[in-house]
Amino acid sequence: MIVTIIGTVAAVLTTTAMFPQAIRIIRTRDVHGISLIMYLAHTTGILFWLSYGVMLKEWPIILANCVGIMPASFILFLKIKLGRNELNKTNCTSDVS
Repeated sequence: MIVTIIGTVAAVLTTTAMFPQAIRIIRTRDVHGISLIMYLAHTTGILFWLSYGVMLKEWPIILANCVGIMPASFILFLKIKLGRNELNKTNCTSDVS
């Protein structure tokens, strides 16, 4: 019983941990402090965990990672999209000077 509780708490915390960051990025449109490499590695890791869960047919692993992939991939997408915009703004302002 205690093992199930610990596993459930761990799954809920790690699965929902990225949602506050995603919400902050949506509100501020600021990805300057976000590491592209970290989110690339994190999202890839979630995909591997999801694949692992599917291969083992372990529904707790599958469900947790199906939910976890959403904010992680969304943050990664916004980092790439908005990061380009930041780069373009930097290049434009440096050309003006």
